[in-house]
Amino acid sequence: MTFEGLLFDSRGAIGRKDFWYAHMFLFPMEIGAAFLFRVHENELCSQDPSTFLGKAYYAALGVMAFLFLFMWYCVVIKRLRKLERGHKSFFAYAVPILLTLSALAPHFPLSCSVGFDTRLMFLAPLVPFWLVYFYDLGVRAPKREIIDEQAEQQITAI
Repeated sequence: MTFEGLLFDSRGAIGRKDFWYAHMFLFPMEIGAAFLFRVHENELCSQDPSTFLGKAYYAALGVMAFLFLFMWYCVVIKRLRKLERGHKSFFAYAVPILLTLSALAPHFPLSCSVGFDTRLMFLAPLVPFWLVYFYDLGVRAPKREIIDEQAEQQITAI
């Protein structure tokens, strides 16, 4: 599967290895992008949303959040298909990502000086959700997936 197909196409299914490859890119990029928009003493962050520059800043922030949410959706839905679960299971995993994006993203009228300790206060309660998310989708494998991976290894060995 290509990198673009992994992150921008919701068709198909992916195994644990592709799930982790996607998150090795997604997770640091999401956190980095969120903090880039919230750097302490950032001139853009302190813009009034009614001005042109403020509108451009918040529009870019919205596009960034939507893009990361879409990439994350594509990865999770393909992983859920591999685990033979449907779209209903997706909503259980949507809670931690939406709450994390909410805690990292700027909120008007919060000042740009919101420190890491304040963000940590909002992010710390989400750690159990992320542990369940990564264990369930990235570590635990049903017997059928293990059999499929063994069969795939045997085919590539031939």
